[in-house]
Amino acid sequence: MFLGEIFMSIFLITKLTYQDVENIIKGVSDCEDCEVKVLSLHIPLKMKLEDFDSVQIVPRDSKALGRKVFTAYFQKEGKNFTGTVFAFIDRKVMIPVAKRRIEKGERVDGKDFEFKEVYSTLTPSDFLSKEDIEQGELYLKVPVGKGEVLRKTHIREDIAIRKGDRVKIVLNSGIIYIEFPGLALSNAKEGEIIKVRNMSSNKIVYGVARRDKVVEVK
Repeated sequence: MFLGEIFMSIFLITKLTYQDVENIIKGVSDCEDCEVKVLSLHIPLKMKLEDFDSVQIVPRDSKALGRKVFTAYFQKEGKNFTGTVFAFIDRKVMIPVAKRRIEKGERVDGKDFEFKEVYSTLTPSDFLSKEDIEQGELYLKVPVGKGEVLRKTHIREDIAIRKGDRVKIVLNSGIIYIEFPGLALSNAKEGEIIKVRNMSSNKIVYGVARRDKVVEVK
């Protein structure tokens, strides 16, 4: 009985705090590694946050990060009160910042970048991660200046065959092997379908782009 009275007393004197609200927002936003900052609380009847026993928070918009608005359903002594919470939600990410000017055509090397931790809402949405740089053989299609963030738009597409390239059309069934001169009518990465013109027959055919300007047809 004595223990029950102690538990009840603790429950009654424990009131809501800003930290409670921020933790709840993390949960409903499914972003446990995010940082949450309550910007303002609109509470009815000029009441204070600590006047309430609990709160249920529901997002009003679908934005994942940035400034968000929530509806707050406060409870006090069995009564419900509706308010509004304005909060800022963000997470930190590592972005690659060039240590020097890197010229067009250079291969991207992790040693040429300093990786800085910044809030994601302050970064370009298409920045490349450290893993992207280390795992790929990437080349620049435009120069990247010192202090600039490396982005996907800076990277040259890995095109195996470009429109207008002279190609070798190869028919290889295992039994028959034939080569024809061809002209690429579209761009393609290695392994993609490409449209080509057979210069011997002047017919348009489709095949699979391979390295060394080879197009495999069946």
